[in-house]
Amino acid sequence: MIIIPYNRRSLCMADDINCGVYNIQMPDNATLGDLIDVLLRGGNGNGRPVPQTSGTGWAVYSDIGKLADVSADKEQIDYTVPDGSRLSELRIAWVYAERADNDSDISVLASLF
Repeated sequence: MIIIPYNRRSLCMADDINCGVYNIQMPDNATLGDLIDVLLRGGNGNGRPVPQTSGTGWAVYSDIGKLADVSADKEQIDYTVPDGSRLSELRIAWVYAERADNDSDISVLASLF
């Protein structure tokens, strides 16, 4: 089992900015696509951590760099790492999602964990 801390920056007015760090448990054979799916749809009572109704889009970052651009309104994901990549091989320790129009510094994001 892989445990990945996850932090998000909300897009909806009713959500809080930087509303906490969640631990995501993924099986050892989980792929990047599996992780993005959990971030989009939530799991085990998390609701929808990345709102699927957003029109502005999301970027998903990790300690190894940017992972994907998510266009929730178009239901499209552009991966910067191949979708089938196993998380254990990528050695992802944490993930962070925020508005796609930001250009985040990985070292700054790392301080949120």
